[in-house]
Amino acid sequence: MTSLRAACVAAFAVALSSGAHAANLPDQFNGLWVAAEVPNKDLCRKEEPKGEDNRPVDSMMSVAPGTITYYEQQCQIVSAKRLQAPNPNEEGRINVDVSLACKGEGMLWSAREIWHVETIDGKKVIAVTALSQTNFRDERGRKQNTPSVITTSIYYACK
Repeated sequence: MTSLRAACVAAFAVALSSGAHAANLPDQFNGLWVAAEVPNKDLCRKEEPKGEDNRPVDSMMSVAPGTITYYEQQCQIVSAKRLQAPNPNEEGRINVDVSLACKGEGMLWSAREIWHVETIDGKKVIAVTALSQTNFRDERGRKQNTPSVITTSIYYACK
């Protein structure tokens, strides 16, 4: 059983590290984003920090081909399946069913989320609904009993 567990952890680690096999979200999702509820979200800038500033770094998310990076967490996009729009004439609204392999703060896990992007009042907005988080493991591959939580987060594009 131990060798099976080690093989599962190794496969999960390969999925996290192999960017060449990662799926991508549509280009409209790429960029730097900040959580909508953050009071100083207007300080979110794409340029690199130059020393101490008031940017809401712990509430920012970077989306690039194959990866999603948060403050102390990174996810590889395992699959991204575009969903049919409710109205076929709505090209500006995109929904994607996303499977992820994530790591952060000494943990590994799998996640499934629905990502939605559209422009509202001239601002690009992403809504991410986390449907499930499963297969929690510590760095040594030991299974962790962590509950799956459904959440929705709203992000604005950084300037």
